[in-house]
Amino acid sequence: MASGHRVIALVWHQRTSAIDTRERLLGVLTSGPDRAVLATCHRIELYTALSGATDALRIAAALGVPERDRATMSVFEGPAAVAHLFSVASGLDSAVVGEPQILAQVRRACASATHPALVAVLARALHVGRVVRADNDLTSTRSVGSLAVDAALASVRDPRHATVLVVGAGEMGKLALRALVPRVGAVVVANRDIARAEDLARTYGARAIPLAGVPGALDAAEAVISAADTRGAVLTAPLIEQRLRRGPLTVVDIAVPRSVDADARALLGPAYVSVDDLPGARARVADATVAAALALCESEAIHFCETRSPERAAAIRELRDGAERVRVAKLARAMKRLGHLSARDRRIVAALTENLTRALVHPPTVAVREHGEDAAARALLGRSPR
Repeated sequence: MASGHRVIALVWHQRTSAIDTRERLLGVLTSGPDRAVLATCHRIELYTALSGATDALRIAAALGVPERDRATMSVFEGPAAVAHLFSVASGLDSAVVGEPQILAQVRRACASATHPALVAVLARALHVGRVVRADNDLTSTRSVGSLAVDAALASVRDPRHATVLVVGAGEMGKLALRALVPRVGAVVVANRDIARAEDLARTYGARAIPLAGVPGALDAAEAVISAADTRGAVLTAPLIEQRLRRGPLTVVDIAVPRSVDADARALLGPAYVSVDDLPGARARVADATVAAALALCESEAIHFCETRSPERAAAIRELRDGAERVRVAKLARAMKRLGHLSARDRRIVAALTENLTRALVHPPTVAVREHGEDAAARALLGRSPR
């Protein structure tokens, strides 16, 4: 990585870390200029770029990660961290292989990052994610939302005449709603922002209500899909207990942190399904295709790290600094002969030299980054590096 920085990824995934752990970490880990947090239904990951040898456990401790949660943390460093990020962005590490939502989540994760090495690897991850999907036909119409619908309807006797309540009109709520409408008799969508719920309801043919209307809607619902960050404030134990007196109810909770009160989860028993209980889906993607996509992520990661080695970064700095020294010296000499120019004309000439220097230095800069120091001379001569 540039300037000797290496990328480190601290990862807590559903495969190794319980949902309790991931809920706790959501309140601990935050994005910032030197780090990016990627939080989805099944994972919470932190990416940072550091120089020198720094122990990952010390990084986690400095960030406030409790000791018990460090025990289930997976650590990736250097090319392995970059390859992991590339595979995540490609949808290869998702519950639904090839799902498209992860690209937007990676983009949001890098919103506050300003560290050059971190910005570079996140931007590259978005590019690689798109390339890997296109080259391997990794596109899926399935999502966590549609998996939730399958789970919710599995115990509904006659879905075509059933009413299902969706709590939350965000991305996951929208995906669940879209998958639900063709399969059930009626869908009610509840949201804190009623205008958002109404827009979604109009689009998919559902009925919108505010969160305050959930108790009434629950009476008529045979299943609930909750995708809202309500943390037990809406789907409470008293409300669930009252509803269960009328008959069975399935609640699929795809929110992290979970949106169903802990006592309510206990009342529901097996009829409560968390995001960790949902099965994955590969959707006609062969093992060989996944293996080839992972291999591409690894090769792209190695290439990315090699092209941003400290040696090449130093060579690029030397190239640019040298060009700037020549520009400044030549400009000063020329200005002595152009004393008749106005201040405005002098600024125009100075800007011209800056633009010209940048244009001339760009090809050798790219050549050094991609092929090494000896490629700069060939680029200056107009010959492509091998």
